[in-house]
Amino acid sequence: VTRITCKMPNWFAISVKKAVLCVGCTEVDYVNTVEQVDFQRDRTRTQHGIMVRSGRSSNVSTVLRLLGAKVELFGVLTSNPMYNIILDDLEKRGIDISHCTFTDESPPFSTIVQERFTRRCTTVYCDKPFPYVTAEDFRKLDLNQYGWVHFEGRCPAETCGMIRLVLDHNNGLDESDRILISLQIYNAFRTIVDLIGMCDYVILTKYIAEEQGWTSPREACDGMHSVLRMPRYIHVRRPCFIVPWSSLGAGCMTRDGHYFQLAAHKPKKIVDRVGDTDCFTAGFIYAIFVRQRRLAHAVDFANAVASHKLAHVGFDCLGSLKVDEIR
Repeated sequence: VTRITCKMPNWFAISVKKAVLCVGCTEVDYVNTVEQVDFQRDRTRTQHGIMVRSGRSSNVSTVLRLLGAKVELFGVLTSNPMYNIILDDLEKRGIDISHCTFTDESPPFSTIVQERFTRRCTTVYCDKPFPYVTAEDFRKLDLNQYGWVHFEGRCPAETCGMIRLVLDHNNGLDESDRILISLQIYNAFRTIVDLIGMCDYVILTKYIAEEQGWTSPREACDGMHSVLRMPRYIHVRRPCFIVPWSSLGAGCMTRDGHYFQLAAHKPKKIVDRVGDTDCFTAGFIYAIFVRQRRLAHAVDFANAVASHKLAHVGFDCLGSLKVDEIR
């Protein structure tokens, strides 16, 4: 059993003053639990099935809110009455959507088939065209309200424009007043590689790291460092790299190239794998921004949050999590 403890700083005041802005798409997951996945059969009976709100930044906003952070979700939401579950859930959780735009189109969705005993997931993703927020939409926001902006690694041109607006806002401000920027890379690495050097923190999923031929968190951190145009001895803005690696825990690299490997927190039993990476991301943001932890400690905290989620169905278990004492 591993216990994480820390002294209580004045983090509550920080979380009240500034919000975390999560920019991205909100989707729908149809999650089915079966005895065994067998796509050769014409028909399979499900043990349990639910429809839930999902999407990378949408999930991150949910977990951050459950941990106690002030959160706003910025994206395009559907006004189709069939998907009122999305708006109802966001309202119930106290996630601010006051600056979101709306469309009549139905959202992208995934069908997730999860085996009952192994908890292995097979995901069929419908990546249908769906409107995405633009840099012009982002320009209308009062950035003074936010202390952290988190982006999904999608729509490179618009995301680049939004990040530039944050950098322009930060220009000339004291370090303590600047907005921190994070980027979660979960798809199409090469299309968003130019965004890496613009961020403070870059989180890369294991799946995408392996697609690049990187076989460990250390290789992934070194690989992302190698795509930056400026060598480290030239003192320019550089991000920290964070790479969660399933049962091996996670690796991270500081701006000056120091690498840390953090062991996984093993749950007694894996019950639900859906959304564990987003829990890791939210736990990391919370630990850095709200709890003011150093990089390696924040990654360890994120491992613990993801592990706790694996032992429970859904995200609501995180609402009762004692952040001072995570087992």
